[in-house]
Amino acid sequence: MALLLGEALEALRDAVTRRGSWNIFHLPSLTKVDLFMLRESPFDASEFARRRRIVLPPEGRGLSIKSPEDTVLRKLLCFRDGGENSTSQWRDIVQVLRVSAGVLDASYLDEWAGRLGVAALLANAREAAG
Repeated sequence: MALLLGEALEALRDAVTRRGSWNIFHLPSLTKVDLFMLRESPFDASEFARRRRIVLPPEGRGLSIKSPEDTVLRKLLCFRDGGENSTSQWRDIVQVLRVSAGVLDASYLDEWAGRLGVAALLANAREAAG
């Protein structure tokens, strides 16, 4: 067990050093959480500034999460950078668009999709979301 913990800590340090991502799991709720290290691009700064604080029951601990718009944009980037063939990324994008349809900031999405070069993918995802 100690060896696995040591390997996990080393992998986490590596993710922080290269400003990559890391996953943690909340076993009581069987929830996977993706952690993304803050980078220095204008989009990263915007994404970080728009984070939202939620409280997790029953402990009442707080957690910062991305806005649904930034989740869609980040996943569009990952989908594009992965060769546009990840069905799980695409499914997530479409589902976030569906679930958040009434609260999404469309102008923010359109502006950043254009700046990030994923406007056509966003249009396709919106069509798929209905």
